[in-house]
Amino acid sequence: MAKKNSGKKRDRQQQKTAEMAGAKGGAEAGTDGELQAALDEARRKIEQLEQELAEAKDRHLRAVAELDNFKRRTSKEKIELSGHVKAGVFSDIIGLVDNFERFFQHVEDGGGGDLDENFIQGVELIHKSLQKVLEKHGVEPINETGVPVDYNLHQGLMTQPVDDRKQDQSVVEILEVGYKIGDKLIRPAKVKVGEFGG
Repeated sequence: MAKKNSGKKRDRQQQKTAEMAGAKGGAEAGTDGELQAALDEARRKIEQLEQELAEAKDRHLRAVAELDNFKRRTSKEKIELSGHVKAGVFSDIIGLVDNFERFFQHVEDGGGGDLDENFIQGVELIHKSLQKVLEKHGVEPINETGVPVDYNLHQGLMTQPVDDRKQDQSVVEILEVGYKIGDKLIRPAKVKVGEFGG
């Protein structure tokens, strides 16, 4: 009888051990599943964060590029505005230079006979000072003859017959000096254009 009881005890113990092992295995299986789900969720979040980071980097690079473009554009606009302002101011000053030229032409033609020589020399000094100011600021006269007419720089007011084919469509006389500052035209030169009659 004692043997029978000890065998039953052993069977019960084995059954309990098996149940505990089964329960433990189920718990481990449940834990593995939860762990896998947590890992999958973490991977998904990492991918999402990487995508958000890439989008943020892209937005940052675009913003930097837009800022650079804005700086370049405003710098260019400032230079252009400065050129317009300079051209406007020098356009007015050039009118004064023209008046000096008319004065000297009048004196040369004999109209200044009653003027004091010192006065004329004083006017010449002022004229030269004004020309130096224009040179200092890069204002260049357009007063060359014998060059092909460039309608970006010249305004043809009249034609003059020429015998040489090389002088056809060239500047044969400056009627009024033009001026430019860099590539910006302040005033075109008014010219007489050669026309070959053939």
